[in-house]
Formats: sequence, structure tokens, C-alpha cells
Amino acid sequence: IEDDFIAGRPALEKVGVELVASVLPWEEAKIRILNATHAAIAWAGTLTGHDYIDDSTRQPAIYQLAYDYITQDVIPSLSPSPLDLADYRDVVLARFSNPYIKDTNQRVGADGLSKIPGMVTPTLRECYQRGAEPTATAVLPALFYLFLQRWASNQLPYAYQDGVLNADALRQQLSGENALQTFLSDRALFAELADDRAFHALVTRSVDTIEQQLLQPATV
Repeated sequence: IEDDFIAGRPALEKVGVELVASVLPWEEAKIRILNATHAAIAWAGTLTGHDYIDDSTRQPAIYQLAYDYITQDVIPSLSPSPLDLADYRDVVLARFSNPYIKDTNQRVGADGLSKIPGMVTPTLRECYQRGAEPTATAVLPALFYLFLQRWASNQLPYAYQDGVLNADALRQQLSGENALQTFLSDRALFAELADDRAFHALVTRSVDTIEQQLLQPATV
């Protein structure tokens, strides 16, 4: 809890409450490590035929893309931090893998049009700002794009819910000849990266990789 009370407070620290000067590092860690990863797993799990977060997380390829996203891009973006970010990553992924928490990909995968700009684009931007290519983070918008393509062609196994969705306009956008480039050029999703050719190329490669490696049917 942020130690900023208007008229004093009880001795919360005596009952195990951690009082800090600013909760921002904890808030950012939750948004980027827990929330963004949760959504990515839901999109990836849906694309690979899974209904639940725990089943999706236990797929080695999905676990790895989530782990790489946090480790390669988020932790450097949030460091230094008062949290042990690697430990938080491990706790989060273990929680998502728990077979007794049957959270659905439908619930977690919702509202992606708000989650991308709020939870993913900040990490993309910060990677570029420090001179690093956000290869692991680029997987997230690539997953969401492929997820939306399934939605647009009525191939999702459930109804997609999104509070800012203009269904007709988005379907038209996704059916265009340059649908991926149009998606990546949306400044509401990607801010100034919408005009960045290197970013477009990176996500395009990520889409190709996902289609070739994650979405190909297993061979016997």
C-alpha cells in the first residue's frame, strides 16, 4: 500500500502490510508481467485449440513465449526494481499453470484492443528507446492479430468481447489486402511505432514464425 494517507493511518505494518513510498513499480510489474502475459497465453491457447489458461500455459511452446517475453524484454524495461521480477515471473507462470484454476481463454482474451496499447506497447517502446529490438514482445501483437483474423472469419470457438470494438470496421480492415500492415499502422494501438518500418517488419516476422511453428498441426 502506498503510504500516503490524508489523516494518518493505523499501524498496518504490524499486521504484515508492506507500506511503500510509491506503488508504481508494483503496478507496472502486474500490468506487464501478469496482465499482458495472461492475455498472450489466452490468445495463443485459443489459436492452438485450448479452452483454459492452465492447459494453454502447460503447452511448452506457449510457456516459452511467455517466459521469453517477460525475461528478455519486460524485466530489462522495469529494472532496477524493488521487486524480484524474476521471482514474480515464476510465481505468475506457476499460477497460470495451476490445473485447479479453470480460468477461460475467453475471459482472459477479451478486450485486446485496450490491452495492447495499455499493457504491451509500453514495453515495445521502451525496448526501442534503449536500443534493443523487442523480438519477444512482438509476439504478443502478432498473436492478437492472428486471433482477430480467426474472429473476423468466425473461426473462434466463443464470442469475443471487447468494449471498444467496432465490429464492422474491424472486419473490413482485417479483410483488406494489406490487413497486417493496416493493423500495425493503428496509432491507437501502437502510438508512434505505427509509423516505424522496423516495427512492422519485426511483427510480420513474428506472425510468420507463429504460423509456421505454433499453429502447424503436429506430425505423427
